[in-house]
Amino acid sequence: MARRRSTGERTIGDLAFVGDAFLRLAGAIVLETLAFIVWNVGTRSPLGVLRDIRHALGDGRKLFVGVVCTLVGFIFISAATVLIVPVCADPDVDFLPAELFTLLVALAIEHLIGNDVRALAGGQEKTEAS
Repeated sequence: MARRRSTGERTIGDLAFVGDAFLRLAGAIVLETLAFIVWNVGTRSPLGVLRDIRHALGDGRKLFVGVVCTLVGFIFISAATVLIVPVCADPDVDFLPAELFTLLVALAIEHLIGNDVRALAGGQEKTEAS
């Protein structure tokens, strides 16, 4: 007969899983934040995005940069998704809430620090209004 653990008893395996799950979710949030920073969506209005797309269609260099930024962002989002899947006990049920949670947290972080990170990277001038 197998011995059952009491609820107060912890094992190294349980703590390792919690630590692994935490690090995976934190890594997913970081990768999704980087995707949003590359896309610059958290600090621009939807009309501003559409206006930038319209202007980029007339300039080949801007269009190329936009396509590359889009691909890089999708790579970050894909890597974050790969990190989240092993955390889900039942991916059919748990994946969507976990992914939405990490995306919303990443969007909030991008809104807070996105302009500063882009300014450090030399991608845009930092303004006082943002």
